[in-house]
Amino acid sequence: LPQPETKLLYKDIIVQAFKQPDTNFPLKDKAIKNWELKSFKKDFGSQGVYPLYKLREEYADSNNIQGLKKADIIDLTDKFNNGVLTWDAPEGDWTIIRYGWTCTGAATSTNSDGWQGLSVDHLNPVAFKKFSDDVILPLIQTAQSAGNSLHFLQTDSWEMGTVGWTNNFANEFKKFRGYDLTPYLPVLAGRVVESVEQSDRFLQDYRKTIGDCVVAYHYQLFSDLAHQHGLGIHPESGGPHSAPVDALKVMAISEFPQGEFWATANTHRVSDAARLAVKQSACVAHTNGKRFVAAEGPTSIGPQWERSPRDLKSNIDRVFCSGVNRIVWHTFTSSPKEFGLPGNEYFAGTHMNPNVTWWKQAGDFISYLNRCTYMLSQGLFVADVLYYYGDDVPNFVFLKEDVKDLAFGHDWDKCSKEALVNRVSVKDQKVLFPDGMSYRVLVLPSENAIDLEVLRKVESLVKGGLTVIAPRPIKATGLTNYPESDQEVKAIASRLWGAIDGTKTTENKYGKGRVIWGKDVNTVLAEMNVKPDLEFTGSQANTALDYLHRTTDNMEVYFVVNRFGRKGINDFEFRYLTDLPDRYEQTTCKFRVTGMVPELWDPMTGQTKQILTYKEENGQTTIPLNFEPEGSQFIVFRKAAKAPHITKIEKDGKMLFPNNQFKGVDKQFIEVVKTGGKISSTIFEPGAYTMTWSDGKIRKSNLQRTNATVSLSDKWDLYFDTRWGGPEHVKVDTLKSWTLFEDKGIKYYSGNAVYKKTFTVNPDNLKDTKVVLDLGNVLEMASITINGNKMAVKWSAPFQFDITGYVKPGENRLEVEVVNLWPNRLIGDSKLPVEKRLTKTNIVKYEDPGSEKLLRVSGLLGPVNLTFIHRELGGM
Repeated sequence: LPQPETKLLYKDIIVQAFKQPDTNFPLKDKAIKNWELKSFKKDFGSQGVYPLYKLREEYADSNNIQGLKKADIIDLTDKFNNGVLTWDAPEGDWTIIRYGWTCTGAATSTNSDGWQGLSVDHLNPVAFKKFSDDVILPLIQTAQSAGNSLHFLQTDSWEMGTVGWTNNFANEFKKFRGYDLTPYLPVLAGRVVESVEQSDRFLQDYRKTIGDCVVAYHYQLFSDLAHQHGLGIHPESGGPHSAPVDALKVMAISEFPQGEFWATANTHRVSDAARLAVKQSACVAHTNGKRFVAAEGPTSIGPQWERSPRDLKSNIDRVFCSGVNRIVWHTFTSSPKEFGLPGNEYFAGTHMNPNVTWWKQAGDFISYLNRCTYMLSQGLFVADVLYYYGDDVPNFVFLKEDVKDLAFGHDWDKCSKEALVNRVSVKDQKVLFPDGMSYRVLVLPSENAIDLEVLRKVESLVKGGLTVIAPRPIKATGLTNYPESDQEVKAIASRLWGAIDGTKTTENKYGKGRVIWGKDVNTVLAEMNVKPDLEFTGSQANTALDYLHRTTDNMEVYFVVNRFGRKGINDFEFRYLTDLPDRYEQTTCKFRVTGMVPELWDPMTGQTKQILTYKEENGQTTIPLNFEPEGSQFIVFRKAAKAPHITKIEKDGKMLFPNNQFKGVDKQFIEVVKTGGKISSTIFEPGAYTMTWSDGKIRKSNLQRTNATVSLSDKWDLYFDTRWGGPEHVKVDTLKSWTLFEDKGIKYYSGNAVYKKTFTVNPDNLKDTKVVLDLGNVLEMASITINGNKMAVKWSAPFQFDITGYVKPGENRLEVEVVNLWPNRLIGDSKLPVEKRLTKTNIVKYEDPGSEKLLRVSGLLGPVNLTFIHRELGGM
């Protein structure tokens, strides 16, 4: 018998023979649809939302195909030796199959020198023991002998494609599935056994067993080893590449689940699904009692020092809205001083370490991440719908937007079989987890097969009062206890679904609960009087907000984000990253909260303030919210004594709040705040304003003149750091990108530069005004010093500073410190002999003759304006 293909090693498994029936067809041709995917002969690809629906597809005529009978398959292994089969074959046309296993050949894709080699066998405990002894334990012992800083073990994402066998796989299959796989092995070799349905069900059992082995003999052993040494784990065990795992099951082993997300790029992982694989980590945490949801990111392949914090904000906010509350930064590289600047770097990741140009300005960006992750770790996630996502392998969850049937304002999670069967109960007609996580309804997959253990659990939940939305199942998944398993599924389904046909009859009451099919989930929630958790209207077309809600014993915390950054360009489309975000949003938001006092907590600055304008009605609190481009806000509701607040605002006789009649307006008209017990109104847009308060009082503000604006765009003194090739001082008449200067020291400059000028302020402009300095567009980050007072760094648009407390009548001194990124200096140095270069790095992409196209627009671009905004001070 010819030996199957070999990679490095080969072991025989079994030899089988069967008569070839005339009606049998190879699976890859006409019998089992998508056989190559179902049998793991082919994986689903390397990134994105994988077509898992293909695991359920069947040919229309599959029931007509007659397969091999198990009883007719002969085991000839005892007649086979050293590649030779000695067998007196009975009369007929016989097919003989020699089964064997070998390495997949998968190697570690990204490694350091000396660490090249094959990937470990994740299905085999012996392989893990070898891996542990040679790699993990020496690292643990070395780290723990040096101190107590080691707390977690971590391994990277699955990057080795699919696997299909290991040394003891046949015994493992019987242990996990309860029956012998030997009679079904011809299915893995391109034949039908018994029927297409049974062959399909065997393939599901086969895939599930592979996933179970990965869980039991790699990640569980990894966790056990860590716990023995007082450590935890947080591997990227749920893919996100095509992995042979039930992601929600395997990730539940970790102390906190970890996914990954990528920086926006136009060459690598350009789609949302490929870039933002974090929702499944959140689902695992929420349904397994874990507080933290981690994500590697912002990863990239291609850009090198080409993504500043402002380029990253929209994606970071988006993963926050998907549930992430811990960022594992990719990457912070160790590059000793002798390797120069910017030094040695990894080929992937968004670089951040002391060698980046903006390291001294990084604090305000890091503070933003810290504030967001802290707030998003409070209490419990709030969602209305729990989806059970089935029991197959592979199985993944990627985007928050993956669920198409649920309207905005109703959030969701998906759960594994293990979470549903072992952790769910019912209380007050809600799905309840032990830590208090709850959901109003449970939705089952739209499939005709279901795991029997899951269906038994669903029956107990419905009896206890739960509402379940699902089609009637007609059979069990897999072949364990087949065909008795199918009979029990039908019996339970008869009790739960009753007379439901999905058209005339859509509901069946059972016990204290009910099963529904034929109504969409939004209709069911509405009939249950479950309002959206967040609703909004915008004054412009296509307003797009995203949010996440967490609840504690005394607070409701909403994180709300403006998904639009540039007019007409959504943040998940690639844009030329030097464009200035300019899509402001004026919205009216309804939160599913009453009886609490709302506050606005600004994650950019850490400042908090009481919201004075809101209205409670029909179980919701309505608040006007104004968003900067790509802006984000925390709206925090707290238990406190209610004080008088504004319930209605009119402008020039037209309603501004709560039913805004001003359409097409993007910026805020008026802001009313309370400071030290006194009310003040800042008026951005002229008009006559009438404010009605909750205690019946009326307050009016009137401004008929336009706020004064002074241009500061011309005539600046510009100073560079001569150590990095720039001139010490130049005078500029107009603001433009450094790359447009003839002086090569400016054109190729990377680092910090300072713009200085003096300007005069008319004392009349300071009377009852708020003074805002707007720098226009800045690449990449800016801080200002006004009359000796240094302000916080602005790392994301709009680059506006409230300088009310620092500006003075007469002459004022202004300094603007701007920092750009490394590419310009690296491109400039590529044109110089090595001994004259200012930079040193292992990254060679900027040496390319065409690298000039990678020059980054840099500097203070403006326009720079000083605006004096009318403010009325005083009491009620």
